[in-house]
Amino acid sequence: MVNGLQAKTIREEDKLSSRMASLQENIADNPLASIAKEASQVGELNWDTDKALNDHAQGMASILEVADKLRVSTLKELIGILTPVQAVDFLAATKKLHLSVHEWGKKRNHQHGKN
Repeated sequence: MVNGLQAKTIREEDKLSSRMASLQENIADNPLASIAKEASQVGELNWDTDKALNDHAQGMASILEVADKLRVSTLKELIGILTPVQAVDFLAATKKLHLSVHEWGKKRNHQHGKN
């Protein structure tokens, strides 16, 4: 059961990776550098630049939304496979990991002068 879930998750991750690669290729193919070069003032956005950046942001948001849904559905399926005790142990361990990484990030930011 877990192997099947893993295989399914890997297939979905591969689809997301392909979408991300395609999105990156699209932004690379966009003539953003030449558009920016033609701008008369630094920081000036023209319609083409604004549209390209908005399209890219929407594409990224869509990919992130699908990735979040995949994480939630994978978690739900995994919890369904585990025994109740295993599920509680797993959730407790993931929460502990989350809190540890969060604390590490706060310490690292503090060390680098970021709040």
